Amino acid sequence: MKRLYEEQASHWFLVNDAKYEHFMRWLNKAHFPPTKLTLATFKNTGRGMMATEPIEAGEVIVRVPTSFLISSDLLVKTYGQAAHTLSTQPLLALHLVLLMQDPETTWKPYLDLLPTHFNTLPVTFPPALFDQLPQPLASEVDAQRKKIRADYSAVLQFLKTIQNPASVSFESYQWAWLCVNTRCIHVSDKKGGNMAMAPLLDFLNHTSEAKITSGFNPQTQSFEIKTLTPYRKGEQVFINYGPHDNQAIFREYGFVLPENEYNFVSLDHHVWALLKETERSERAVKIKRQILEHAGDYTIKKQDISFRLLCALRLIALKGTDQSYSQGQWHDVIMGLADQIDDSNERTVYHMLRTLCTRAYTLAEEKRQALNTLEDATIHHHPFALYFLRQIWRETCDILKDTLVDVEKQLSTLG
Repeated sequence: MKRLYEEQASHWFLVNDAKYEHFMRWLNKAHFPPTKLTLATFKNTGRGMMATEPIEAGEVIVRVPTSFLISSDLLVKTYGQAAHTLSTQPLLALHLVLLMQDPETTWKPYLDLLPTHFNTLPVTFPPALFDQLPQPLASEVDAQRKKIRADYSAVLQFLKTIQNPASVSFESYQWAWLCVNTRCIHVSDKKGGNMAMAPLLDFLNHTSEAKITSGFNPQTQSFEIKTLTPYRKGEQVFINYGPHDNQAIFREYGFVLPENEYNFVSLDHHVWALLKETERSERAVKIKRQILEHAGDYTIKKQDISFRLLCALRLIALKGTDQSYSQGQWHDVIMGLADQIDDSNERTVYHMLRTLCTRAYTLAEEKRQALNTLEDATIHHHPFALYFLRQIWRETCDILKDTLVDVEKQLSTLG
């Protein structure tokens, strides 16, 4: 075991700086439940938690008592009934800003270990990088920016209602909002669900392979995470945020996984363009789009063309002046009563799919080439931002190439 620990040590080194030591003394002084975890820096994942002893499956890896949670209950105690005028996330963000402004706060050891920036998150990207995001991701990031702005406006109104209102800049608020968004947990107890910040627990990194259970334990009055996977001494210990693809992880947390089985490519934008190109009647375009928009999310994954996408293309492929009978057949396909409308329709579907994937692949390659012209020094942003964005487009190209191969095979069988 000692030899294994020493071999693994070549891939990590312990974090023992003054701020972390101060944080651990703070936890121990307040009788934080002991844990078999310590902070370490890993070669491929950066800072995370490492097992200092073997951990068995079914063991609680971290237990955060209520007294260490920055939760809705704490906010209500701090701000009174006025706290209910804001939703939890903006109020938590405001509370972090005010704690940072308080030189006497008892939370300083924890605050000192929070990220100093979020330059790998797309929401902070300068225009040169933002313009290179995939269109669906760019729309989601734009919505996130508007959400932060709206929350900031609500916070400024809230500050007018409390005594001795502080001055809160947008930059400090956005930093705090992103701290909450990337590190919060959702606590459920007899008082209902709420968001909270949880010291130590939020150092654990994500992998889709981790198997855990988590939740508030009323018996211990703590939020607990239990691993269903054993760990050896010296291994990095992970949690699982859920089944998210890399674009969602990138948007919310500012990183990507090397291998992610949940990755997909959205073809919605290309589907609508194809519908306009292939349908002569404006009325038919309107009718078909109204039908398809409710189904939503036309995607492909490696070796997986979504059923929704195929059904959408089958509807788009319907032609002729009297489509009522064919649309009835289309509904039979949706309900699982038939595999396809007819051979001709099915051939058209896969020709359309080839067109969609080819267009999407061409665009993805153009984006990859555009990224190669950007220099880290030019965009003044974290170098990992560009690295992660390159990976997003590389994964997109890989999925599209694999799908095009599958489409050609399908077309060869259809004749």
